[in-house]
Amino acid sequence: MSAPTPKQKLRLITYLSPGVALEVFEMVLQYLESVLDVEASLIYESRWSGPPPTRVDPFTDNQVDIAFMCSTAFLRLIRDKNQHVELCQAAPLHRHPNALSRPVYFSDVVVHVDNVAKFKTLHDLKGSRWAYNDTVSLSGNIIVLAELKRLGVNASFFGNVIQSGGHLKSIEMVLNSTVDGAAIDSNTLQTFAERFPEKRKKLAVVTSLGPMPIYPVVFNSRLSAEMKEKITNALLDMSKSPEWSEKFMSVNILGYSPIDMSLYNRETEIVDLVKNMSISPAFY
Repeated sequence: MSAPTPKQKLRLITYLSPGVALEVFEMVLQYLESVLDVEASLIYESRWSGPPPTRVDPFTDNQVDIAFMCSTAFLRLIRDKNQHVELCQAAPLHRHPNALSRPVYFSDVVVHVDNVAKFKTLHDLKGSRWAYNDTVSLSGNIIVLAELKRLGVNASFFGNVIQSGGHLKSIEMVLNSTVDGAAIDSNTLQTFAERFPEKRKKLAVVTSLGPMPIYPVVFNSRLSAEMKEKITNALLDMSKSPEWSEKFMSVNILGYSPIDMSLYNRETEIVDLVKNMSISPAFY
């Protein structure tokens, strides 16, 4: 019996789970294997939302071919002129009532359902106890600062601020009344709702801030131009397959949309808007 013909290998890594369900990226892996006739593997890195600046990134180290990360980490790599980082010009369309089939996501401001009569808007949370995941988080902090600036107030708007360390931890702090409110990545909230439907019933969304540009799919530039084009086209064509479209819908992905770097101009604008604002946390 002859040995099987070797297939091209694709090395994937996600920095977006557990906030975004791991099943999303497993689905991408299975899809690319199926339509491109490759063998793929997936690394799950839950400690950071992108390559940390204190370590050599996996693109420079040539450890991965495709990465899923937050846009903030991607833009930092671009600013650092990392020659091995390249944007895939296809981005996922996550399900959200305000997304309107755009490659965006939102920051859902949540409170405990018992307090919904008291906190009907973000403005009602003045003087409240507030949690956020991380200082540099676009959805957990930066977009909130931008909204406060729009309202004509600053970060002292909240009575007490706690850095939780993660969106899921912020949710738990709202549920156990450690804090009154928090801003949660809308896709993280969706994942939480599917895993813990009874707990989700105890949360109310006061408002959705955004939209913000969706997390990018990032190539190692060492991939051949042919393979990068095949992957991009495969993602853009996914919704044409009834079988795969149904599978991706089961993980709240409606399809993939063509994009370019201009999508991330919005994040740069938001960050520039609040560059002189800061929030003073009590670490938890």
